[in-house]
Amino acid sequence: MKKPSEPIRRKFILLTSPPSLVRLKGVELEEGFIVSSSLRDLRLRRSGKSYLISFREKQKSLFHSKEIKMTKSNFQALWPFTEGKRIKSRRYLFRLKNRKVKVDRFSAEHAPLQLIEVFFPTLKASRAFKKPSFFGEEVTGCEAYDAEEMALHGVPEPPGMCQIGVLPYLMKRGKLQVLLVTSSSGNRWIIPKGHQEPEMTSHEVAMMEAVEEGGVLGTLHQDLHLRCQMANGRFLQLYAMKISKLLNSWPEERLRLRRLVPLAEALELIDDPEMARAVRRMAAELKEKKC
Repeated sequence: MKKPSEPIRRKFILLTSPPSLVRLKGVELEEGFIVSSSLRDLRLRRSGKSYLISFREKQKSLFHSKEIKMTKSNFQALWPFTEGKRIKSRRYLFRLKNRKVKVDRFSAEHAPLQLIEVFFPTLKASRAFKKPSFFGEEVTGCEAYDAEEMALHGVPEPPGMCQIGVLPYLMKRGKLQVLLVTSSSGNRWIIPKGHQEPEMTSHEVAMMEAVEEGGVLGTLHQDLHLRCQMANGRFLQLYAMKISKLLNSWPEERLRLRRLVPLAEALELIDDPEMARAVRRMAAELKEKKC
């Protein structure tokens, strides 16, 4: 028997609650992470009166996961290990204009954020969807709004406050070298970066910025990223890209200079101390994982 295809989902920030939500009680959810890394995570989850522990591991770009029911007492014994890595919400499932939707209303430090996810049977139906006036920004594919990311880093910053950056690198004689570009003003050395684009994932934005600003092609480590706040107050989501080719011509070659330099020199050239720390941390991750 042919397995039915998964529905297409689109996620939005919910500005105000739809009237149909008032009549529903919803289910209280809590998630806490015991282990959270680019390769695996171990989380506890409570859905109403159900208690679960789940393990997820990434192998060759595929996620393998398993969820097991547990007793309330075992859950409570492990819950203290999730301190500082938790998220709590009330979830509602209902239909809105004949579309199945899921609403999460977050509480505690993540309040008053509300997210609504709309399910579509086909890509055509998804593209034809016109969001109601009480829908805000679309955040489909934006990792910052995943439960794990919010449990670790809190509610994402307002639009325009977060940028996606990429650290292109390669190994030369066992030494890490990274690619830097000049800022748009031409007076500072930075990494290629830009704002989140509508209908693009963070990974796609990182690859686009690498080509546009740095003229570099390569393999992006999608499961290796970190986050920092730069000197200008904006937040940076940083990915690493192993360089496969430096282009002779690229979109912003007349606007920026580029340099491929050893890590130590790069850290001296970058004048934003938080960006430099993020590059140093990413380099340490690359060394540890032997990327």
